[in-house]
Amino acid sequence: MSDLLGDGNIKVTVVPTLSNLSNPPAAELNAGVDLQEVLTKDGLDISPEQAAVDNTSLASRDETEDAGTTKYSLELTVKIQEDEVDDVGTTTLVDRQKLYLAVRRNRPHEDDYEAGDPVEIYPVRCGRPRKQPPAINTPQTFKVKLFNHTAPDPVAVVA
Repeated sequence: MSDLLGDGNIKVTVVPTLSNLSNPPAAELNAGVDLQEVLTKDGLDISPEQAAVDNTSLASRDETEDAGTTKYSLELTVKIQEDEVDDVGTTTLVDRQKLYLAVRRNRPHEDDYEAGDPVEIYPVRCGRPRKQPPAINTPQTFKVKLFNHTAPDPVAVVA
């Protein structure tokens, strides 16, 4: 048995528009801005949190609950680049900017999106970038919370 590694096999892209959330066209995704090279190794934080629905009745002898709605918390930790041309994180993840965050896993990040690729799509609005405290022997970074303003499709397939 061998573990499935993420090393170099995660592509993170933002695009300003998508014509189809569940089947985003490869051409639209490939025209986006790739961020995986400016994110820290732990800089992609997508955390679904599902609410519990109390379904206990008056006749129940035990407290019971069922699965409710899901809320996605999304945050990116971005390395600030010296050269403005390369600083795509700073120039793209602007406060209040609406974007679509696309995440493809388990294929080399250098590969273009192709029809049939499984991809996660999150319609987001960028929060205010927060510069992180400086530390010795680490790049300067900022964190940005992404607000999921419309229902995502975490099991989309590229068209």
